[in-house]
Amino acid sequence: MYKIAITSRQKEETQVFLLKNNYYYLLKDEFQIELVLPRQNNDYQDIVDRNDALLICGGDDVHPYYYHQTKHQQTFLENPFIEKMDFCLLSQFYKAHKTIIGICRGIQVINVFFHGTLYQDISKQYPTLIQHSKEYHLVKTYHSLTKYYPTEMKVNSYHHQNIKDIAPLFHINAISEDNLIEGIENHYVLAMQWHPELMNEEHQKSFIQLIKDKIEKNITHR
Repeated sequence: MYKIAITSRQKEETQVFLLKNNYYYLLKDEFQIELVLPRQNNDYQDIVDRNDALLICGGDDVHPYYYHQTKHQQTFLENPFIEKMDFCLLSQFYKAHKTIIGICRGIQVINVFFHGTLYQDISKQYPTLIQHSKEYHLVKTYHSLTKYYPTEMKVNSYHHQNIKDIAPLFHINAISEDNLIEGIENHYVLAMQWHPELMNEEHQKSFIQLIKDKIEKNITHR
């Protein structure tokens, strides 16, 4: 059974760090899960060493400082300890050539870390009729996603930010019906803007298999 580290999130304004149960129920039967808490020294090498993959889960917005923009009034910032943890884990897993999965905020963290940019608020900065924060919409899939999903499918939509300029290291593997980037990948990374843990059982099974195959491929090539 492969081991996967998952980023924790803070419960509102409390001192409670948590993992949402949807991620737990999605992964618990297929992986050994380690919940990662923020550390003062930002050293997560022991977690990298004992896990096969990192999952950066959903959360609040990435600080626009990291992609050289001023803060939009609709940008709701993540806890800075969480922010630093996400970036440090991403850096350390990537240097170790281990699999990294990003969901929602996760895809945004990954894109920004590797020098991409974001729309801070889609409704104000991008001409679309789709309400990305509260409905399903179509995406077209490319590259490795087509092995697991149809070339066109409906996905859930709980975000108000999105990739604007894709970081140079990645290929696009999903585009929304209004032409926003909803998925990216390279040899070590696979990330999507929607929440597979909240999709139907068939979609979730495909997602699990996708993670396993990517881990196996990266282990083989290390």
